[in-house]
Amino acid sequence: MGKAALTAVENKPKIYYGYFIVVLSFIAMFATLGIRGTFGTYVTPWEESFSVNRLWVSIVSFTSLFIYGISIAIAGRLVDRIGPRKVLTYSMVLMSFCLLGSYFATNIWHIVILYGLIGSVGFGFASNITVSVAIVRWFKEKKGLMISIVVVGMAAGPMVYTPLNILLIEKMGWKWLFVLYGSVYALLLIPLFALFFKDHPVQNAVIERNKSMQNEKIKGESIFSIFRYPITWVICMTYFICGFTDVGLVYTHMVPLGEGKGYSRILVGNAMMVYGIANIVGTIIVGYISDKFNNKKLLCILFSIRVIALLLLLFINHPILLFTFTLLYGFTDIATIAPFTMLCSKIFGINRMGSAFGMVSFFHQFGAAFGSLIPGLLFSLSLDYISTLWLCIILLLASAILIQTINTKQILD
Repeated sequence: MGKAALTAVENKPKIYYGYFIVVLSFIAMFATLGIRGTFGTYVTPWEESFSVNRLWVSIVSFTSLFIYGISIAIAGRLVDRIGPRKVLTYSMVLMSFCLLGSYFATNIWHIVILYGLIGSVGFGFASNITVSVAIVRWFKEKKGLMISIVVVGMAAGPMVYTPLNILLIEKMGWKWLFVLYGSVYALLLIPLFALFFKDHPVQNAVIERNKSMQNEKIKGESIFSIFRYPITWVICMTYFICGFTDVGLVYTHMVPLGEGKGYSRILVGNAMMVYGIANIVGTIIVGYISDKFNNKKLLCILFSIRVIALLLLLFINHPILLFTFTLLYGFTDIATIAPFTMLCSKIFGINRMGSAFGMVSFFHQFGAAFGSLIPGLLFSLSLDYISTLWLCIILLLASAILIQTINTKQILD
């Protein structure tokens, strides 16, 4: 072989390892939200298995979402100190322990500990904040596109897991379903992330480490200082309502809500698949236009779409309207991440963006926690979700108005 041929072979472009990081990050989002985002499929099986009412299962969801929110903030700090690879590996270990340990649960409090506490720390460690740090390190360009691709995993997980959970729970029961998932996570995902996920390109390792050390003092000083400003509380309140009306309401109560309307679990599972597809489409479309459109107006539009969808669900009882609801509501779910991220980047600045958005994201999960608990409480009192739907409509209208008061020119230095 001649020198020219050897040179051509040597110069042949290799696949950039950053794309493998994108794939692994997508898998992390898919695996995490596949378990956390399909909580509604466990509601009636847990009620029957442990002989408890809807409120007790809602307490599990409340605990899970609250711990999930705290874990996201902790994960953001850990990623800066020990890197995304270890944080994601720990996440898979905790989720595996939660799933496999649940087989031995004989009381709802066992689920509170295993799923609500241990598993939810794992959910938080594998959040979009954790993988976003890795994406930013690996890509100088196309960061937004790569993050959007990864975030799609948050929608794809529930879309696939929901009908799969419903089918397998009927075939083998929820305990053996958790054993199946736990075995896959333990035998496949733990070694996958431990061995193949890399925190950053080798040539940038020293640079990134130095940057992390230089920024540590700034992050430590500024992480709580943002709450001195009223604008921070406005953002946190709107994100709280966002979490209350998407993760809290839909992922916890949508399946039992559909069952309460007389729809079969298979029909509801198919509707949630439509929800996932709409979620993916909405995430991509809104993520693309968030750079070109006023983000306050964009969020107002998304919240208004949710109100319309809830009104349809409230006043019309027909399977077609169930699919219409999931199509409209799903379009707005994860799609809100992009405009909220853009708002935070403008207000808090780049230097404190990670810690600031991590704290703001806690309020989203805090809202999600109450969005799972309060509907369960209201259901126990009235045996329906009508009061919950009206509450969500009022909150969303208030949020649409509140978001317009944000002044994006007010940068917090």
